[in-house]
Amino acid sequence: MRISEKYWFIFAFLIYLIAAWFSVGHYHDDEYYQILDFAAYKLGFEMQHTVMWEYKEGVRSGLQPFIAYVVVKGLTLIDVTSPFIWAFYLRLLSLAISFISIFAFFQVVKKEINFEENLTWVIFFLLFSWILVFLNVRFSSEGWATSLFLFAYALYFFQTQSKIRKYFFVGVLLGFAFLSRYQIGLLIFGFGLWVLFRGNEKFSRLCVLMSGLIFAILIGVLIDYWFYGKLVFSFWNYFEWHIIKGAIDNLIQPWWFYVYYSMVQLIPPITLFVPLIIIAFWALFPRHSITWATIPFIAFHHYFGHKEMRYLFPVIPFLPVMFAMTIEELVKRFKCLDTDILKHICLSIIYISLFINIILVLLTITLPASKEVAHWQNCFSKKFPSDSVLLTYDPDGSGSTTGELELDFYNVNNIPIISISSEAEIIKKIIEFPSKKLFYAARKKGRAAELASNGISSKLICQALPEWILKININNWTSRASIWQVWEIAK
Repeated sequence: MRISEKYWFIFAFLIYLIAAWFSVGHYHDDEYYQILDFAAYKLGFEMQHTVMWEYKEGVRSGLQPFIAYVVVKGLTLIDVTSPFIWAFYLRLLSLAISFISIFAFFQVVKKEINFEENLTWVIFFLLFSWILVFLNVRFSSEGWATSLFLFAYALYFFQTQSKIRKYFFVGVLLGFAFLSRYQIGLLIFGFGLWVLFRGNEKFSRLCVLMSGLIFAILIGVLIDYWFYGKLVFSFWNYFEWHIIKGAIDNLIQPWWFYVYYSMVQLIPPITLFVPLIIIAFWALFPRHSITWATIPFIAFHHYFGHKEMRYLFPVIPFLPVMFAMTIEELVKRFKCLDTDILKHICLSIIYISLFINIILVLLTITLPASKEVAHWQNCFSKKFPSDSVLLTYDPDGSGSTTGELELDFYNVNNIPIISISSEAEIIKKIIEFPSKKLFYAARKKGRAAELASNGISSKLICQALPEWILKININNWTSRASIWQVWEIAK
C-alpha cells in the first residue's frame, strides 16, 4: 500500500469516528422501529406502544435486532447502562464493517483505473462523500447490506491460496447482506449471473459459494426462530407482503423520482451527471461485473411505485469507479475529448462539488441524525426524574400522535408519553397526575404564548437549537422549522 493511500484511510477513519459519536439517532424510522425497537422488545424493555406491524407479520429479518441484543447484553455485563452509549457502540460496529469493506473494495477496483489523478478522486469520493460518511456509521439495514455486499464483491476478486474457503466466505457475506436488506438480493442476483456466465468458474467453486449463501440464510432462519418465537421465513413473508400483496406500491412516486433526486440530493453539480454516467458505463462496459449487478437492482426500483432514495444507497459506492472508468474510456475512444478546455471544465465541476461536499461532511459529522433522539440524550435523560410524565403536542402534523418521541429504546426511566390535542388539555393532566412532574414538548416554535394564554405557568428547560441561531430569523424561517422545545409545567 502506498503511503498516500495509508494517510487517506487514517484520516477517513478519524472522520468516521467523529461522525459515529455525533450522529446520534436514526436517519429513517425503519432504522429505529424495525431494529432498535425490536431489540428493545426482546430485551424486555417496557413498551409504551405496540411493536410495529412488521413484527406481528414476521416480515423483517431478526439479524440486526439480534446483533443489537447481543451488544446491549454484553455492555450491561460491564455496567454500561446508557442506551446512548449502546447505540454509539452499534455505530462503531457499523463503522468497522463499512471501513473494512471500502478498503477491500478499493484494493480491487484501483487496478481498473489507469490514471493516478483519477484514482485520487475515486478514493476521495469513496471515503469522503458526505452520504457515505453518513451511511457508513448508521446501524441501518441499507448501510449493513451495502457494506457486506461490497466486502463480498471485493473478496471474490482477491487472489488467495485457499479458493474453497474464499468462495464459502463470499457466499456467507452475500447471505448476510441479503438478511440485512432483502432488496440487496437483486444486486446478488445480477452479480451471481455474472459469476455464472462471465466468471469462468468451476462448478465445484460455484457450489461452495452457494453453500456459503445457504448457510448464512439458515443462520438467519434460526435467528428468526429465536426472534419471533416460532418458525418464520421472514424473507418469504416480506416478498409476499410487498410484492404479491402490493404493499410496496402504497406510496406511488413518478418514474423520474430517482433520476431527479440522485442529481440534486447527493453532491451537485457533479451528480447532475449520475444518470448519464450510469447509462454510459453500462453501454461501454456491458460485460463488467458492476454492470451485471446494478442493472437489475436499479431497474427493479425504477419499475415499482414506492420509491425512496435510501433504496438506492447500495449503488453509491460504485459511482466513483463508474465515473472514472467511463471518463477514461470516452477519452480513449474519442480523442477529440482530450482537450485542455474539457479538462478545465471537468476540474471546475469537481472542485465545486468538492467544496459543497466538504460543507455537507462538516454538517454530517457534527449534527445528530435525529432531533428526537438528540432530545432524549441532551434533555430528557438528564432533566427528567423517574416520576415524570411527558405531554406532547404536534401542531406540525407529523403523523405521529406523540410527536415521534415514543422511542422506548432510549426511555430508560419508562416515562409515560401522552399525546394531547392542545395546550388547554394540560390543565386536565395537572389534575389527573397530582403527584407527577409534568413536562410538555412541542416542535413548533411559539407554543410558550399558547401555554400562557391558557393560564399555564412554565419554564423552558431545553430546545433543539440555541437561542442565538433562532434570532437569525431570515425570511421568518423559524415559523416553518421543526424546532423541539420542552417546558417544565409549574402546578
